[in-house]
Amino acid sequence: MRLLALLALALLAPCVQAADESAAQPAKKVARAGAQFPESVAGVSDEQYAKIRRALMATYADPALVAARKRLADVKERSRFVKGRNEAEDLRVDFETARDVMVKATIEAVQKLDPTIEKDPLVLTLNTIEEMVKKRGQDAVKAAQVKASEAERTAAKEKKDAMPAETPAVTEAKPEAPKPMTPAELLADVEGVSAEDMKKFRAAAFKAQRDPKVKELKAKQAQLRKEAEFLSPEEKKNMRGDFEQLQTDLRKANLAAIAQAAPDLSKESLEKIYEAVETRTRAAIEKAGKKKATKTPLKPFPFGEKK
Repeated sequence: MRLLALLALALLAPCVQAADESAAQPAKKVARAGAQFPESVAGVSDEQYAKIRRALMATYADPALVAARKRLADVKERSRFVKGRNEAEDLRVDFETARDVMVKATIEAVQKLDPTIEKDPLVLTLNTIEEMVKKRGQDAVKAAQVKASEAERTAAKEKKDAMPAETPAVTEAKPEAPKPMTPAELLADVEGVSAEDMKKFRAAAFKAQRDPKVKELKAKQAQLRKEAEFLSPEEKKNMRGDFEQLQTDLRKANLAAIAQAAPDLSKESLEKIYEAVETRTRAAIEKAGKKKATKTPLKPFPFGEKK
């Protein structure tokens, strides 16, 4: 279950980090703020996008947005001290709530500043910016991991070279635990699916996680896991049917929400991508399970496992 907690935090950290970095640099030049925006957004006209960019920068100091950014920063700070899947789940729920508040405050501030800005193009722009910020955060984390690994190897080699020749060989280090899948790996390109369809799916998949039905089923699943935490193996076995039904319902709700968020994505492409994501999620869970087996049904993140 440690893998699942890390998977959840992997999705939370980039957005919170981006908000925190922006809050720490509000007084820099407009060119710096503009660097946080993509060159264009699919489905948004150049005229609307220009208005949206100006409005987002002009409303940066709006009191409601300042409060929302602080709330996201607080969630980020709490992520440093998370222990166990229950705390990770609570943190995920708090993040989703804080993010919803941030989105609502942003939409209200922008449309109050410029009533000619339409809501749909604004939402598309916010989703694209969020995806871009997450990608930057993931790239930064990967680069830091590579640098840390190289430093560890260098230090180990130097230590080994400094040891006397007669020193007995040290015990070989245990292999590292498998690292959790990042959102970029989970939603990587699928063979046979166009880049345009993958882009539509990624944007729709993140949007679908805020669908009321999906959130309701996730809450039920979290509650069921809490109830099963201290049960005997036999009692947990009796609850397996409930877990499987919830996972099936969550899968259907996810597919429906993604299809609604991306109506021009063909059913064939949607199911093909979703199946690939499920396969990757199951593989990650099975890999983690080799280190520590568990009989408690696992909840893949962010999608429900197909049964």
